[in-house]
Amino acid sequence: MNRSITPHRRLTPGSIDRPPRRGWRAAALAAVCLLVWSSTPAGAKVRIVATTPTIADLARQVGGDLVRIDTLMRGNENPHNVVPKPSFIMKLRKADLFLTGGLDGEPWVPTLIRGARKTSLRPGGSAYVDLSVGIALKEVPAPGQLSRANGDIHIFGNTHYLLDPLNGAIAARTIADALARVDPAHADRYRASADALEARLRDLTEDLTSQMAPYAGAPVVVYHRAWPYFLDRFGLVKAGEIEPKPGIPPGPRHLSDLAQTMRAAGARVVIVEPYNSLANARSVAQRAGAVAVVLATNVGGVDGADTYEDLFRVNIARLREALEGASAAAAKPARGARP
Repeated sequence: MNRSITPHRRLTPGSIDRPPRRGWRAAALAAVCLLVWSSTPAGAKVRIVATTPTIADLARQVGGDLVRIDTLMRGNENPHNVVPKPSFIMKLRKADLFLTGGLDGEPWVPTLIRGARKTSLRPGGSAYVDLSVGIALKEVPAPGQLSRANGDIHIFGNTHYLLDPLNGAIAARTIADALARVDPAHADRYRASADALEARLRDLTEDLTSQMAPYAGAPVVVYHRAWPYFLDRFGLVKAGEIEPKPGIPPGPRHLSDLAQTMRAAGARVVIVEPYNSLANARSVAQRAGAVAVVLATNVGGVDGADTYEDLFRVNIARLREALEGASAAAAKPARGARP
């Protein structure tokens, strides 16, 4: 069950208490301490903790050999339902930067932050980096929709924004800015790496969009509401969801109704996440004469999705294969029908 994260006030220079007037020596000592606390010692790698493998890979591509990265969850896990471990807290306590998807998509994160007992890790703190900053969020609910009767609604909007590769470019720039803050000696290198990654992601997006052009507007069914950014980027249309409401398991009646909806819409593919029930996806697909395909929601979620770019290459390849196979099956005449 998702829990919303209580918004925190961001720190500003004006919110930091001014030091008492104890002469220039005390002021100089305070300035030196602030510099030590806010930057990484020369030659030391910046220690990063990332909530997801996707965020970790973006940090790796921006930081290169200047960073050391720990990842908290696996690629095939549901990011909404990770169980915090004591080892996570130990990693956080050593972190120079904590990279998170923000919003309320990782409801286990506040527990870790409280356990780490490190002020800089809190939202608004110097080590806390929210990668949702600057992202145009989709499916932001209206006030009247914020009810448990509507399932596990994300109060700030859909949290799966990194399934659009161009949002990954925005997140990479956020990471570069954070690294430049704690390691200013290498600021230009971090920002150049983010620029290079953005160029690669734009080229990749253009290539994959071209590959998907023959299927533009094709209706698909998704298991969980994880795909609006991906579907919009690559020109597909959602025809239904296996979950009757976000986070709510489907019953037999819903699956039967969904199969009818699929047949009426001509939807031939069901997209399922690695952590959700492939059996349910196949069941409804078979009833509708469609196919089910597992796509990665995170780096490492399926075989071959070893980097952020590979995640999209693998997902598009699997999706094209499913769409082509479903179209070929639909084109075959029924057994016993006249040619």
